[in-house]
Amino acid sequence: MKIISKSEFTELANFESDCSVTIYLPTHRAGVAVNEQQDSLAFKTALQTVRKQLQAKGFSNTDIDRVIKPGLKLLDHETFWYELSDGLGVFMANGFFKTVKLPCTVRDEILINRHFYVSPLVPLIENGDHFFLLVFSRQFTRFYRGNAFSMEQIEVEGLPYGIDDVIHFEEKGGKELFRGGGNATGSGVSFHGHSPGTADKEVYLAQYLKEVDSTLWKEALSTEKAPLVLAAVDYMVTIYKQITQYKNIWQKALIGNFELEEQNSLFRKAREIIEPFFHEEHRTALKTYYDQSATGLTSTSADEIIPASHYGRISDLFVMKDAHIWGRFDENDNVLVIHDEKKDGDDCLINKAVVKTVANGGAVHVLEPDRMPDGNKITAFMRYEIAV
Repeated sequence: MKIISKSEFTELANFESDCSVTIYLPTHRAGVAVNEQQDSLAFKTALQTVRKQLQAKGFSNTDIDRVIKPGLKLLDHETFWYELSDGLGVFMANGFFKTVKLPCTVRDEILINRHFYVSPLVPLIENGDHFFLLVFSRQFTRFYRGNAFSMEQIEVEGLPYGIDDVIHFEEKGGKELFRGGGNATGSGVSFHGHSPGTADKEVYLAQYLKEVDSTLWKEALSTEKAPLVLAAVDYMVTIYKQITQYKNIWQKALIGNFELEEQNSLFRKAREIIEPFFHEEHRTALKTYYDQSATGLTSTSADEIIPASHYGRISDLFVMKDAHIWGRFDENDNVLVIHDEKKDGDDCLINKAVVKTVANGGAVHVLEPDRMPDGNKITAFMRYEIAV
C-alpha cells in the first residue's frame, strides 16, 4: 500500500542537473499486456526517444549512455515488469536513477529539463488520509485499511473470525442451548416481529457483533477518526450501527455477502462509495477560493502566481492535471518569461510552482480540467494580500 513519502518527493523535486530525464508510462497489473511484455517494450521505445532527443540537444553519445544505461539494465530485470501497477515514473540523470510504481494511470510523457517533472506525483504524497473496511458475516470477519489507491488487510489480535468464536451452541433434545461468555441478553438491541427463537438468535448475533466492535475499538480504532465502511448483509449492517462505539461509520455500506470476494474487488467497491471523502480537502479549498474570489487573496494570473509560489505566499495552489506553462523564472531578479510553446532552456513553470508551494508548506490540488476555477491551468489562494 506504499505511496510516495514527502522525503521521496523532495528528493526528486530538488534534484538538478544539465540533463534530467522524466518518463511517465501507463502500465498494467496483469493480463495479456503483461504476458506480451507491452510495458517493457513501451519503456524501450521511450529510451530510444530519449536518446534521439538528447542527440538533438547536442549531448555526446558518452554522456547519453551514462544517463540511459540504468534504464537499459532495467529492461533485463524480468521480475520488475511482472510486478507493476497502473503507472510508472522513471527519473534519470548522470549518476541518478529512480523508478516509482504508481497506483494510478498517468499520461505517456517524456520531458528533459534541468529538473524532474514531479507534478503528477503530488496526489500520491502520503498525507495520512485513509479509511477502514470491516467485512463480516456470521462465519467471517475481515478488517482492512485503505487509502485512495490501495488497501491491505490488518490482523487484529483477538478479533472473532465468526459467531462461533463468541457464541457456542449445543444441541440437546432438539433445542439450541446458549453457552458463552458475557451476558448475551444485555446487548441493548431490540428486535420486533420475531418469534422467541428467532429473537434469541438475533440477540446472539448482536453479542457477536458487540465482541467484534469491542475488539476493534480496543486494538485499532479508539484513537482513530478515519471513516469505517461496513460490508455485510443489510440486517447485520443495521445491528452493527446500533451497537458500535465508533462514531465515524461511513453513511453508505457495501450490502451483500462478501465472504468469497477477492481483496482488489472489495477495494474497488469500497473506494467507489467513499470517493467523496478523498475529495473533501479539494472541495473545502475550492469553497474558500470562491468565497474569497472578490478579494485580493485569489489570483488566476500565472504572472502573479508563479513568483508568489517561490516567495511562500500561496496557501492553496490549484493546477490542471497534465497541463504545462513553459518559460523561465529568475527568483533572484524576480524576472518571469512565459512562452506560448516550449523553447530551449524552458522549465514547466507549473511544475516549479508546485515544487515551491509544497516546500513552503502550501497545499497543492491537482484537478481535472472541468474542476479548475474558470478553466485556468493555474489558480491560487494566497496567504496574504500584497499592499499596493
